[in-house]
Amino acid sequence: MNISAQENHLFDAEITLTGQSPTIRKAAIRQGLYDVLQRVMVAEPSEVEQDMTVQTILAAASQYVETFYTAVESESGQQVMYVSFKKAALLERLRNGVLSFWVASRPKILLWLVVEKEQQRGFFYPQVHSAIQETLLAQSSRLGFQPLFPLFDLDDYMLLTVNDVVLNDSEKIRRVSNRYHVDVILSGVIKRDDNCWQGRWSLLFRDQAHNWEQSCIQLPALVQSTLRNVYRELAPQLAIQPDNQKVQDSFLMKVAGINEMQNLHQLTRYFKSIDLIRSFYGYKIEDGSNFYKIEFNGDWASLVNKFLLDKVIQTTQDVSVMSELVEFQFRQE
Repeated sequence: MNISAQENHLFDAEITLTGQSPTIRKAAIRQGLYDVLQRVMVAEPSEVEQDMTVQTILAAASQYVETFYTAVESESGQQVMYVSFKKAALLERLRNGVLSFWVASRPKILLWLVVEKEQQRGFFYPQVHSAIQETLLAQSSRLGFQPLFPLFDLDDYMLLTVNDVVLNDSEKIRRVSNRYHVDVILSGVIKRDDNCWQGRWSLLFRDQAHNWEQSCIQLPALVQSTLRNVYRELAPQLAIQPDNQKVQDSFLMKVAGINEMQNLHQLTRYFKSIDLIRSFYGYKIEDGSNFYKIEFNGDWASLVNKFLLDKVIQTTQDVSVMSELVEFQFRQE
C-alpha cells in the first residue's frame, strides 16, 4: 500500500511533562488526546474544541489510553510522556457525533519549495535549510502528514528549474513529479523579508489545483497555516461521516488478477481495514475474476479516493459516479 507511515501514529501523542504528580499526568493525557482529536477531526480547531462529543471524550480521557510510558529526552533533559490511544473506542464514540473525521490514508505530500533570501532564490534542501526542515516535520506531524522531499538528482535538475516553481508551471511540476508516484504535490515560494516570511503556494491533487498566498508572519505560523490549508482541501474528500449523517449504500465489485491464495488474503485484510466499509462478501468467481458485494457508509467519492490512494486495487474506468458494478484490477507488488 502506498500509505504514509504516519497513518500508524495518528492516535499517538507526545507531551512534555512539568512533573510526575498524578494531576500533571492526568492533564498530559488530556492534552495528548486533544492533540489527537485536532489531528483527525475535519473542522476548524475552534469547532473541534467546542464540539460536545469532543468535550465528552476529553472529560474521560484516561479511559481511551491504550499504552503510555515516560522518558527523558537526551538532548533537552525534559521528561516526556508518550501515549497511544484506543482507535476503535474513539471511532465508536465519534460515529455518534456531529463532525466528520479523517483517520486513515494520509497521502505523502511531495514538496517543491523555493526559498528566497536577500534577493537570492534556490530550492529548499533539507541538509542546507535545517531550520525550515525541522519546522516542516514538526508541523506536518501535528496533522498526520508526511512530507516527501525531492531527490534533486540529475533527472530533477534537468526537468525542473527554480523559475518553473516561481512561475507556478503546474503542468511541468506534475510531469516531473510522476517519478515519485504521489497523489499530492505542494509547490511554493517562501521569502524572508526583514523579520518575517511571506508565502505563495499551489496544491495539486489529481486534476485539482488550489492556490493561495500568505502575508508577513513568522516561519512556524506560515508552515502551520500552509499545512492547515492542505488539510482543509484534502480532508473533506477522504473523511468519514458520523452515523447520523450517513446513508448506507452498496455496490458490486469485480476484481481481476487474484492469482494466488495470498492475494485473496491480502485483499480481504485490505477491505477489513477500511473504516467506510461496513460489510463485504464474495459471491462468485468467474473467468478468473472475484466478485464482491460491498456495503458502505458515507460518500462514494471518499471510498473511491481511498482505493486510488492506497493502490491495492486499480481501475482504468471512470468511477466518479457509483455504478451497479465497478471493475478493478488487483495490483501485484
